[in-house]
Amino acid sequence: MNERRGDDLPESGDGAGGAATAVLDPPAGQVEESPPPRWRYWPPIAIVATGVALYAFWKISQVLPPIGYGYFARPPVYGVLIPIWDRLALTVIPAGVLLAGVGWMITSWRRLPTWVALALVMVAGVATATTVNLVRGEVGDLTKGIATGPKSPYYTSDLHFVYELGVREFVERHPELSEQFHSYNSRTHPAGVFVFLYLLFRIFGASHSLRIAAAIAVVAFASAISAWLIGRTLGGERAGRIGAVLFAAAPGPLMLAYSNLDTVFAVPMTLSVALFVLAAHRRSVTVAAAAGAVLGLGTLMTFATSFIVLAATIALVVQTGWRTAARLLAAAAAGGVAVLVLAWLTLGFDVLASYQVSPKVSTPYKWYWLLGSPAAWLIYAGLPLAALGIYGLFRKVPGAGRPVLVTVLVLFLVVWAGLPTELTKLRPGEVERTWMFLYPMAAATAGLVVDRWTAGFDRRWLRGAVVAGLVLLSVGQAVFIQGLYNNFF
Repeated sequence: MNERRGDDLPESGDGAGGAATAVLDPPAGQVEESPPPRWRYWPPIAIVATGVALYAFWKISQVLPPIGYGYFARPPVYGVLIPIWDRLALTVIPAGVLLAGVGWMITSWRRLPTWVALALVMVAGVATATTVNLVRGEVGDLTKGIATGPKSPYYTSDLHFVYELGVREFVERHPELSEQFHSYNSRTHPAGVFVFLYLLFRIFGASHSLRIAAAIAVVAFASAISAWLIGRTLGGERAGRIGAVLFAAAPGPLMLAYSNLDTVFAVPMTLSVALFVLAAHRRSVTVAAAAGAVLGLGTLMTFATSFIVLAATIALVVQTGWRTAARLLAAAAAGGVAVLVLAWLTLGFDVLASYQVSPKVSTPYKWYWLLGSPAAWLIYAGLPLAALGIYGLFRKVPGAGRPVLVTVLVLFLVVWAGLPTELTKLRPGEVERTWMFLYPMAAATAGLVVDRWTAGFDRRWLRGAVVAGLVLLSVGQAVFIQGLYNNFF
């Protein structure tokens, strides 16, 4: 069986004479090995079973004694349970249908080049995210994550320091300013996030908050590229495209793209993982160096890149052996260090000083979060990712490569989140936000599973319909959760 289905098919538009549309599925007359019968039935059963299990855990959590954490009291989802579904929720219908249609089209046909297909996914994803954030009837929900008032709980409440000091002086003095920051998030992240926000405010104007929020949402959905690259490297072009559209339809990205900057941090983090996966596949020092450089760029905004460093080290040793892994890791380290040195020379960025002043977590730890953290993340991931993506992490999909790096990363984070907060510096809960970089990876492995699942369907339209149905299921979950919970950012 061809392990890279669809990679050898010609792209349309590359030949003369205006050739007819090329399909991602095998050409007529070419027989592809069909999956065994169980592959036709177990994915929907797994989705239903996962939904029942997550609902049961959520229901049990609501009857437990209140567990105070942050602004909220009821785990596992980081929000206040105030159900509201406004008439504006109806705007999700055309947006969701558009995203489902894009998913159907790009996973069934290759008339459009890959870059156009991914651009369509991003545009349809942003449009759907816009409508999902209007479900509660508050247009202000689109911009609440970039409010600059002194009482805002997010980064932008401290953005005035950049205006007062200038970019370089602010970055240099960021560690010593930490105690003066109003937002807890400002004290736990490096200065790069402020530089990013400052540039957006200067480009679009501080008075145009909706434009700034929309720009953040566009950046957030760029993680679809990482989902595609991981899926394509492991399972072929169609698997990659399925992964991209499933990421764009996941509840987490749809609900948080406008309001949470963890979606921005996820872009360099997931791209570095995708490049590490590609580097391991090709044994390429150049690609590994690029992965390290991208990871260095991500370190300017979040310390969570350390998780990827550890996971990539383990995965490369497992996949390529000690000698090859040493070469790839050395190249990656060179790329990452080069970026950090350049940031130090141009901006005065000192990553070690920033990390040393990050505050310790004083919130009492409860063992509830050993299950509560993964459950919250799975709820925001949506059922296709929670069921099929997790399956693809831990069981090899026939005809596809093993996602070793992604599996190691997920396992490490689950264990890390279960440790006492004094060690991890993580606040209990919030992982549906802080683990945002895992959504594209789970989407990529779900793409592998869905590609294999639908390969045995006799009718080509049914293969695309399955993808569209999974997209609508995820969007529907986003609407449901968004209507249930009210969040500050």
